[in-house]
Amino acid sequence: MLLAGLLVIQTPAVHVSAENGGAAIIPAETADSSTASKTSGDEASGSSTASKTPGDETSGSTTASKTPEDETSGSTASGASGSETTDSTAEETVSGSTILQGVKIGCVDVSGMTEAEATAAVSAQVQEMSAKTLTVNANGKSEMAAICALGFTWTNTDVASKAVSLGKSGNVLERYKVKKDAENVGISLPIERSYDEDAVSSFISKAAETTDVKPVSCTLTLGADGSLQVVDGTAGSEVDEYASMSTLMVYLNTGWESGDPSVDLVTNVTDPEDDREQLEKIKDVIGTGETNYAGSTDARCRNVENGVRLISGTLLKPGEQFSLLSHVVPFSAEHGYALAPSYAEGSVVDTYGGGICQVSTTLYLAVLQAELQVDSRSSHSMLVGYIQPSMDAAISEEGGKDLIFTNNTDSPIYIMGTAANGVIDFSIYGVETRAAGRTVAYRSETLSQTDATFSLKADDTIALGTLKQTATGHVGMEARLWKDVTENGKTVTTQVNDSTYNMSPIAYTVGTKTDNSDEKSAMQKAIADNELQEVYSVLASNGISVNEIPMTE
Repeated sequence: MLLAGLLVIQTPAVHVSAENGGAAIIPAETADSSTASKTSGDEASGSSTASKTPGDETSGSTTASKTPEDETSGSTASGASGSETTDSTAEETVSGSTILQGVKIGCVDVSGMTEAEATAAVSAQVQEMSAKTLTVNANGKSEMAAICALGFTWTNTDVASKAVSLGKSGNVLERYKVKKDAENVGISLPIERSYDEDAVSSFISKAAETTDVKPVSCTLTLGADGSLQVVDGTAGSEVDEYASMSTLMVYLNTGWESGDPSVDLVTNVTDPEDDREQLEKIKDVIGTGETNYAGSTDARCRNVENGVRLISGTLLKPGEQFSLLSHVVPFSAEHGYALAPSYAEGSVVDTYGGGICQVSTTLYLAVLQAELQVDSRSSHSMLVGYIQPSMDAAISEEGGKDLIFTNNTDSPIYIMGTAANGVIDFSIYGVETRAAGRTVAYRSETLSQTDATFSLKADDTIALGTLKQTATGHVGMEARLWKDVTENGKTVTTQVNDSTYNMSPIAYTVGTKTDNSDEKSAMQKAIADNELQEVYSVLASNGISVNEIPMTE
């Protein structure tokens, strides 16, 4: 029998479950029977009858042709073509909704927040991060910089919008998976940021300057038996700026979410120069210098001994230059110096480091004997009493005077100095290559000389007869230093330097306090003439005893 009409089959709706550790598709509840449209009289056992005429009823049958009010969600109307409504065809609206539970942006939990609330919360976190201080570590040292000074900027400012849309787009399976991920393990969206790479690179370079540990090469020390012994060097460690830049940028962008950021920079070991074999050859004393400072004040002795200490132990490689000034500055109490007399602009004044010129002069004598290359040497402004003219070497930080020399030998040289019992001694060790029997001598020649004059100053607060010396005075001189080298019975003479020393007067303050106007007038005339002998004569002729107060140094 030919059936009239159309049979409609409805596909059951589905939803997703994640039971037993995996996703599963679970059918939705279905009706007990299907509905089809048939013509009057077309009946079948156990089937449902559609559009029957009155009286055409069978026990247990179901009547179709329902009114719209009788329809339920998910049923198919008479004559429909099997269409259904699912989540995939009607996605949830994002606008005005809140973020799934279990969602974070950076370290900020934004669960249940609206987009505006999440944006405000993340913005507050970004402000907090911007106010932090970055610490980088290397070789047991640290350097710090403000995060804001490194150009810190939040770049994905739309991240809250993306958080709101999680679980609200895609097909049913995609939405289901996102929701379950948020519920079970959580979902984290990054706070993306950028930095000024030039500022970061500059900071790393600055950190390297303060944290790098330089390798220490082998050196020499004087053993208990008086012989030189080699001391092994130590490895250094320096920051690998390129690798550290990469490490730091990764950490700042992905590894740091809150708190004060701290990261270890990448370092490389730097090996010391292996010059043990060269140092072991240094056995010979190639030059010595010695001066006496026994008459110095305690303060001057302290300065001399401190200066020798700062120089002693210096090792110079072939071709390396030595600056004495760079070894002994700064002249301050913190650096071990005391106030003591020194020359300044033609007069004697107390300065920190007074006496350091005698240290320089003594080393100059050793350098001359070793025949090292002298690059810079200056004479004093006035003659000194502990060395012959032209054999001195003045030091002045403000005046730019320095003793500079170069190791012009083929081997390292080692400077050993001592200052004790009023004697300064410098010895320069190296490898002796000069011929046996060869001698070197230095001699000073005076080219001209100007005797010191007197400078007398009246003082009406001091009793007549009192003479207080305020300056010892110095002879002015032009001098020259010669070098005589004798070898195989033949002497060769060369000029070493020319030196000029200013004359400074012998100064006295003379007392003129007296009630006798004639005595006072005679003394004032002698002072005006700068005649010390006339001063003595005035005192002698008036029977006044002389009270001479010497200058203290």
